[in-house]
Amino acid sequence: MSPLRKTVPEFLAHLKSLPISKIASNDVLTICVGNESADMDSIASAITYSYCQYIYNEGTYSEEKKKGSFIVPIIDIPREDLSLRRDVMYVLEKLKIKEEELFFIEDLKSLKQNVSQGTELNSYLVDNNDTPKNLKNYIDNVVGIIDHHFDLQKHLDAEPRIVKVSGSCSSLVFNYWYEKLQGDREVVMNIAPLLMGAILIDTSNMRRKVEESDKLAIERCQAVLSGAVNEVSAQGLEDSSEFYKEIKSRKNDIKGFSVSDILKKDYKQFNFQGKGHKGLEIGFSSIVKRMSWLFNEHGGEADFVNQCRRFQAERGLDVLVLLTSWRKAGDSHRELVILGDSNVVRELIERVSDKLQLQLFGGNLDGGVAMFKQLNVEATRKQVVPYLEEAYSNLEE
Repeated sequence: MSPLRKTVPEFLAHLKSLPISKIASNDVLTICVGNESADMDSIASAITYSYCQYIYNEGTYSEEKKKGSFIVPIIDIPREDLSLRRDVMYVLEKLKIKEEELFFIEDLKSLKQNVSQGTELNSYLVDNNDTPKNLKNYIDNVVGIIDHHFDLQKHLDAEPRIVKVSGSCSSLVFNYWYEKLQGDREVVMNIAPLLMGAILIDTSNMRRKVEESDKLAIERCQAVLSGAVNEVSAQGLEDSSEFYKEIKSRKNDIKGFSVSDILKKDYKQFNFQGKGHKGLEIGFSSIVKRMSWLFNEHGGEADFVNQCRRFQAERGLDVLVLLTSWRKAGDSHRELVILGDSNVVRELIERVSDKLQLQLFGGNLDGGVAMFKQLNVEATRKQVVPYLEEAYSNLEE
């Protein structure tokens, strides 16, 4: 980077060094946050958006300069949980981003407590199009959205408001800023490992769920990288397939994690509303190993289920859903496990069984825990959540 422009780690370190009076300007504190699973895509999108906005504000791309105006990228987990994301840690190390330079939930709470009275907290949302449930008491206004999930039709006055199908949200974030920054080569080189890591993971190395936005983002990245052999080699990006394999192996490495760690590693929680029912508090844990592996590693089926029930109670959940996925011999496999009140579980499963092509292989609906093979392997959490939400909304009292 030119001496007057900061790299991503320099930008983050600079943010950390600033007093709150400099970060919150004109009685407004602005953040950018992904969803509560805090996976590679959410983290990459939040950091990239905040960094590119900083470059834009400091540059000559627009007459509307806002020098000294910052967006703080927030990772929506406690700091201690970052170590559960070994794939993210690997990519951050490539960018030489240190954990202490990142902003987590604890940092957001501290910022909120230390701003002057009356300061509003504005948020850009990435990889999400509604305020994360755990942040509703912190965020006053949603001012921008870039997301690839089902459009909840909220915050319609946000600017930008880009909610469209894409394999990776990072592709949408990159393309948005690539155009606003006029294809700035230095910026692309600086954020390439972060973006490519997220895009490659979300699209299985550009082989599955690839959309035009993903193709365009990768093409734009590679066009810049192809003219910078030395920098590309230094970043380890000369072979994108090898880069993907390194990230994937780390994402799938959950050896040594406790059951609680596995459940919260890629976790989202929702409150579903029904016909006159009280809301249903439901959590979804995505897991990269099959149930038989989890049983073998954690004392057998009974012990594993008991620890899931403990996690369910700690989170105040009516229903806990585990979504396992793995690949073998080139084929995708999925399982769905559901724990909760037997009547509710039965009603929900009956309404989604055909869509997900569920086949019971363990537990039983009467016992409040049931395990299914999910033969509709194309249905990820993005599809399962709205299926179950629709099912619950149609339940009679």
